Amino acid sequence: MRFDMGRSIMWSYIAQEPNVLERLLCDESVMAYAKAEAVGLEAVYLVAHGSSYNATVTALDFFSRMAGLRVYTFVPAIFSYNAPLLQKESREKTLVIVVSQTGTSSGAIDALDMAKKLGFKTLGITDISTSPVAKQADDALMLRCGSENSNAKTKGYSATLTLLLLLALAFGVCRGAITWEQREAVTAELRAQVSLLQPTGERLVRWCEENDFGASLSELYALGYGINYGTAMECQLKLMETMCIPTMFNDIGEFSHGMHRAISSKSTVIMFKTSHPLAALTERSWKYLRGITGHLLMFDSTGEESEEEGRFLIPSFPLTESLLLMTLAVQVLSVYAPEHAGYDPNRDVHNDFTDFVHTRV
Repeated sequence: MRFDMGRSIMWSYIAQEPNVLERLLCDESVMAYAKAEAVGLEAVYLVAHGSSYNATVTALDFFSRMAGLRVYTFVPAIFSYNAPLLQKESREKTLVIVVSQTGTSSGAIDALDMAKKLGFKTLGITDISTSPVAKQADDALMLRCGSENSNAKTKGYSATLTLLLLLALAFGVCRGAITWEQREAVTAELRAQVSLLQPTGERLVRWCEENDFGASLSELYALGYGINYGTAMECQLKLMETMCIPTMFNDIGEFSHGMHRAISSKSTVIMFKTSHPLAALTERSWKYLRGITGHLLMFDSTGEESEEEGRFLIPSFPLTESLLLMTLAVQVLSVYAPEHAGYDPNRDVHNDFTDFVHTRV
C-alpha cells in the first residue's frame, strides 16, 4: 500500500498491514493452540493496556459468541488489585490471556505473574518472542507484525485484533460452539477486507484532501456500537496520541445521556454505522448533529449508495461489521490529520513520562 502524501513512518506501518494480516490468516499456530487448550474451558480473562486493551474490548462480544465462553476484559490495575471474580474461578477451566505488543508493559507483566501464582493457565499475545510476556506465560502466540517505532500503534493494533478474532474462531470450532463452515465464512470476510485495505485507505486519503480534514481539529468525539464500540475507543486514543488534543468516545446509545451537551461548532464528531439495530439511532443522531457542528464524519458500512457530504462509505461485511476496514479508516485519520495541520504525529510530547513512572521494563 502506498500513501505518497505521507511523511510519517506511520504511513509505512499502515502500508504493511495487508502482508501482516495475510500472514496471520495463514498461521497455523492459533488452531494448534486451540486444539490443545480450548476443550474444557469455561472462562477467558483478557488483560491489556492502551491500544491492546481497546482490541480486547472490540473482540469481547465476538469472542464470547464464537467460542461459547464467558469472556471478560480488564486493564492490568483492575485485574491485579480489584478482581474478586477471578478468585472464584476454576483454575483448570479458566484461561488468562495477557496482550502486549512489545511484551514489556510492567502492569501486564504483573498481571501475568499474579495469574500464574494463583494457579491459572496463561497465554501471552505479543510480537516479541524474547519479551517478558512471551517468556513468563505458559504459552505465547506471536503477532508477527514486526517492529513499530511510533507512539501510536497501527499495524500492531490490527494484528492484535485479527489474532483475537482467529483465536475466538479456533476455540469455537474446537469446542463445538461453531461449525467449520461458520469459521470459514468469517475468515473469508477477513481475507476480503485485507484485500480492500489499500484501495480503501487511498480513497480515504483523497477524501481527507478534498474535505480539509484535520485543519481545525481541536476536540474529538468518537461514537460507535457493537463491535465498533471498541473502534470508537481506538479512534479517540489514536487521535489523542497523534493530535495531542482532548478526545472522548461513547456508545451511541449512551451519547444522549450527557455527552451531547458538550458538542459545539468547535467539535469534530466521528461516527461508525453498521447494519445493526442501533443504525437508526445513529442516523438520527447524525442528522441532528449536522445542525450543530460542521465537523462531522460518518463511516457507513450499511450498504448505502449515496456518499453525501460527511459520509464515507465502507464496504459491508456483516459477520465482522467491517471491523478491519473501520480500523484502517481510524489509522489513516490519525496520521493524516496532524500532518495536514503541520505536526509530526510521532513528535516528542512527554515521551519521558513512562520512564519517570516506571510503567515499562
